Amino acid sequence: MTTPHPDPDPDPETMMSTHAVDPVFPADPAPPLTADAIPGQRQTRWFWISFVLAWLGSGLAQGVASVAIPQLLKEWDPEQATGDLSIILTLGGAAILITTPIFGRLSDRSMSRLGIRRPWILSGSLIALAGYAVQATAPSLLVLAVGTILVLVGWGAVSMTVHTLFADQIRRSIRAIMSAVTGAATAIGILGGVSLAGAVAPIGQVGMFLIPGGLAVVLAITLFFTLKDIRRLEPAEPMDWSGVLDTFWLSPRRYPDFAWAWVCRFFMTASIVSVTSYLYLTISGRFGIDDPTEIAAVQTQATAAFTLMNLVMAFVFGVISDRTGRRKPSVIIGALASAGGLVLAISFGDIAFFLVGIAIVGAGQGAYIAADVALMTECLPSVEDAGKDLGIVALAYLLPGILVPVFGFFATRIGSPTGENFAALYIGAVVMAVIAAFAVTRVKGVR
Repeated sequence: MTTPHPDPDPDPETMMSTHAVDPVFPADPAPPLTADAIPGQRQTRWFWISFVLAWLGSGLAQGVASVAIPQLLKEWDPEQATGDLSIILTLGGAAILITTPIFGRLSDRSMSRLGIRRPWILSGSLIALAGYAVQATAPSLLVLAVGTILVLVGWGAVSMTVHTLFADQIRRSIRAIMSAVTGAATAIGILGGVSLAGAVAPIGQVGMFLIPGGLAVVLAITLFFTLKDIRRLEPAEPMDWSGVLDTFWLSPRRYPDFAWAWVCRFFMTASIVSVTSYLYLTISGRFGIDDPTEIAAVQTQATAAFTLMNLVMAFVFGVISDRTGRRKPSVIIGALASAGGLVLAISFGDIAFFLVGIAIVGAGQGAYIAADVALMTECLPSVEDAGKDLGIVALAYLLPGILVPVFGFFATRIGSPTGENFAALYIGAVVMAVIAAFAVTRVKGVR
């Protein structure tokens, strides 16, 4: 693949990238992945603002889901709420597991005049908005599941895009600090989503989904209007069935660093998903609280403690990681701290200890996210296939959406027919975090 020499003030309508070959202009070889070079062009300040807002919107969406769905299920059938939540999350996880890597592959091959990433920001946001409308009016578990699938598929497209932009538009020398910034934005968004969903809950089901969900979509869609996107000027080579299968696969033998980094992200994501997906029900069951307002208040406190420590540690470790060029120490420290916080959170039947434990988990997550995206992008086999490869990276946080609810369904029922053994769920999350810490030590090509 080759890139042309850009004009001093390149026009986004004529920009070339390593995603296509230009037969007219003389070209230099594409820069190696380790060089501080990107295939995209210089962006305006509004891009950087909207890029962070898109991550904030993604976090807001997660916060909404963590409150609105379990609260509605608990109102419908308190005894089956945990099982019903597991079913919905598994179905939604299966949908985005299939669609998100395909979105990444199609994005790389897109010939749209809008560019290779912008169409997916727009379409994903609109799909998510449609899903919120279905959730807001859902009269049954089946319809709620359909709405949730639409929301997750839509946000899967947006998430694929914002992750890919790290390879397209963000130089290696600032990836860790930008990873920290976007991670912090996500954490703030989650806190905002939890708080807002709880605040509008008295309005009813419609307000609980449409108000915070609509706000999340608006934040994400700002990126569509500010991104100076890469445009493919020549069609990609035809893709056969082996190419379709490659959308979901990279050989771990050929790319061991990528494989170990993927394993690390998978288990770290599974660990935190085990906590966040069941946090509302954990607070209710673990501490015997039935009042939705009181449950939301404790969840907001826990999310605030998590977010505060996440923000502080993300920036601290982001600066350290970029200045030293070392990614692995931040990931290891973050994973082990997260495991320690989970042990504390579940070891005592007291809300104060629980909140302290969750705060330590937040600190660990902050250290982890400070280097996570930078680590993954530096393990990518190819800049040319960044969308496809980051689609495979996306599987590392999409698969837990399927597997954790299955694990949670059975773990919470150990000795508890109604699914309230949340200690077993947290023990599993501790083991996952430790595995993540071990996996990153096997990465050899990134310090």
